[in-house]
Amino acid sequence: MKKSVLLVQAFIITVVISWGCQKPLSTSVQSSSKNSSTGAPEFHQRGGLPNFFQKINEGQDAKVAYFGGSITEAGDGWRSLTFNWLRINYPHTPFTEINAAIGGTGSNLGVFRLERDVLAQKPDLVFVEFAVNDFGRTTQQIQQSMEGIVRKIWKANPTTDICFVYTVAENVLPDLLAGKFQASAQAMEAIAEHYQIPSIHMGVEVARLYKEGKLVFTGKPDENPGKIVFTTDKTHPLSRSGHPIYASVVRGHFEEMQRVSGAKPHALPTPLVADNWEGAQLISLSELPSSAHWQKLPAENELARSVSKFMPALYKASSPDAVLRIKFKGTTLGFYDVVGPGVGILDVTLDGDKKEVQRFDQYSHYYRKFSFYLEGLPDTTHEVTIHVSGKAFDKASILQKRNIKIDDPSRYAETSWYLSNLLLVGTLEFIQWN
Repeated sequence: MKKSVLLVQAFIITVVISWGCQKPLSTSVQSSSKNSSTGAPEFHQRGGLPNFFQKINEGQDAKVAYFGGSITEAGDGWRSLTFNWLRINYPHTPFTEINAAIGGTGSNLGVFRLERDVLAQKPDLVFVEFAVNDFGRTTQQIQQSMEGIVRKIWKANPTTDICFVYTVAENVLPDLLAGKFQASAQAMEAIAEHYQIPSIHMGVEVARLYKEGKLVFTGKPDENPGKIVFTTDKTHPLSRSGHPIYASVVRGHFEEMQRVSGAKPHALPTPLVADNWEGAQLISLSELPSSAHWQKLPAENELARSVSKFMPALYKASSPDAVLRIKFKGTTLGFYDVVGPGVGILDVTLDGDKKEVQRFDQYSHYYRKFSFYLEGLPDTTHEVTIHVSGKAFDKASILQKRNIKIDDPSRYAETSWYLSNLLLVGTLEFIQWN
């Protein structure tokens, strides 16, 4: 009985994805791009995914990694739809899914966590989706981290294939309607072209349907009968209507790329960005001696348990006496931490210059994985000191920006810091806490 139910579910998924694909597929293997009625190219095949499809053709085990933000992390979204499509359409290939997506994070964190969260599981294909969360970063910053991701993957295994996928939020929809990619995707395309990585812009189809009056980008389904409502919050696709569009686009171009297969290791050309982050390091704090002011949260702690998939160790500092001192040579130092109701302000001193870093924000009514950086530094030796300030501030007014009210003041009483790892582009010379 269970087997019959699974087969029915698989059939439904196939029908949903097929129904969402509105356009005829190209029949040209050499086709490098595909334009929609908006004028923006939806697909660039470039080098394709030859090693991945070679494995499929031979019926070998194939591991598919999904590396991105909340749009990729979403359950019942484009990730699960495309993965199930692969399983259904290539039944002789045993597939393994690697869900390495973290909501609200971009490629600047991705490049540091890549080895632990993705490469350790030896993927055969890596989807990289950071265009929405990289919004607001400069072209230089985006290319530093995205090129670092590419070079790390191919240094670990030159036969791992990569596919860049771009998503869209309402704030960049005008770009697609004008026939161009948003700035973050444009920056990523330069990396894709340099390394001949295929890229799929899933938002182009959304823009086409919007332009033709068939889709409402942001709205309520019950208020828009007869139309596709893509999202209710300007960014995250609805599982019933938005994500199937994304999945149908990926499916269609997979069918194009499957025509090219073969063992073709990827060579690493000269970097496009000389100071890319291929040397980015995720540094553990586990070897530091115990401190009275830094507590490693036990595995059974509710917060520690909730983030343990990506943060095996989480440290809490609450007292103003909690200090972290770091000396390093390099250009970037970051902090992989958790923000939420019980966090506060840090006093950060970099090479003698002091500033406050606010870890509580308008989304901090729940705990989430996050990061911040001291970057763009000269490639010299730097000294950093961080104090947990303990300073009181008005959390209610910050949350009010999103019309969120504090329902339980005790959840917000602390002004702590939850730190998991250091993020470094450079060489660590000294670290101490007390």
